[in-house]
Amino acid sequence: MPDSSLERYRRQIRFAPLGEAGQRRLRDASVLVVGCGALGSVVSDLLVRAGAGRVRIVDRDFLEADNLHRQVLYAESDVAAQLPKAVSAAERLRAINSDVTIEPVVADVSPANIATLAGAVDAIVDGTDNFATRYLVNDFAVSTGKPWVFGGVVGTEGQVLAIVPGETPCFACLMPEPPPAELQPTCETAGVLGPAVGVVASLQAMEALKLLSGNRAAVVLDGKHQANGT
Repeated sequence: MPDSSLERYRRQIRFAPLGEAGQRRLRDASVLVVGCGALGSVVSDLLVRAGAGRVRIVDRDFLEADNLHRQVLYAESDVAAQLPKAVSAAERLRAINSDVTIEPVVADVSPANIATLAGAVDAIVDGTDNFATRYLVNDFAVSTGKPWVFGGVVGTEGQVLAIVPGETPCFACLMPEPPPAELQPTCETAGVLGPAVGVVASLQAMEALKLLSGNRAAVVLDGKHQANGT
């Protein structure tokens, strides 16, 4: 018998590679979003709208006016309120989908707390802007077999990589060491456009949805979505 609680998701359930079974798995899943700035705010918004069961967002920063052109969960009133990003994001996300459990954490992700923050989730999504945290997330993910989705964007360029320990190369496999500081453009030094953030974060959210719904084999080819058997 159809579950009435899934009615709001009926249009994405009609997408055959997801279906009702995938939506139910998504509803029962949990995800950690590390950082709720540009990438993290878009990712969190999309995962909550899609019906991920529990979304834990971790960020220690406070909002500034120059965040607003790319950090879509926030408004001028949030800047004026001077609340931490995680707290402001949680308020907005709860208003978007009250069925999803939102867990804001005002903190840095560190070696001291990563096991507590990420130990019980099904996947991790990178919304950070620094290599140290990415290597920390990667080390934890590899040691625990937990999938995670890397993302980065500067200017109008970005990268996305879904990492499944034991099945795909890890972040450190592909980049054993961070590039020298002088070869690391940042949004602060090189700028960034909001649409580029939206594209990269949307691809991250898509990869996370595949992982959380149990459809890891889904791929995009020639603009069409295909689901290949494992």
